[in-house]
Parts: sequence; structure tokens; C-alpha cells
Amino acid sequence: MRPYGIKVVTIAPGYIATPMTAVNPYSMPFLLSAQQAAERFASAIERGLSYTVIPWQMGVVAKVLRLLPNWLYDRLFTNAPRKPRGLLG
Repeated sequence: MRPYGIKVVTIAPGYIATPMTAVNPYSMPFLLSAQQAAERFASAIERGLSYTVIPWQMGVVAKVLRLLPNWLYDRLFTNAPRKPRGLLG
């Protein structure tokens, strides 16, 4: 999009306290309020970052998890709690 003068910012958000996350039956590390998330998103956009993970700690966790061998990752997360699924509407 650069040739058109359009900046693109990719934000990979962690957990944000909303009605959608309120039903999660598991721990949500580094949980941000909607206000905190909005402020951090706006800051990333103002700084012109092309890619960022908010909060940054979630990016570190993701990178560490990618270093695990597949068999270990699978063993650790096979029985992890899942978000309840319901009917839409």
C-alpha cells in the first residue's frame, strides 16, 4: 500500500477485558482493559509501527512457545481449557 501513501499497521492483540473474554474459563495473562488496549493501539499507529504485539509480553510468550518441540507443545496444551462455544444469535 506504500505506493498509494497508505500505511498499514498490523496489531496482534492479547487478551482484552470485554464481554467476549468475560466467559473464558481459563487464565488470561496480561489482560488489558479496553481503555488500556485502545491507548496502546493508538500509540502503535502514531509511531508508524508495521507490526506489533500488544501487550509485548504476549509476543515473548509466543516466541518462546514456538521454540518448543511439537511433541512437547502438544503434551502441554492438549488438555488446556477451551473457550465455551455457543450458538450464534
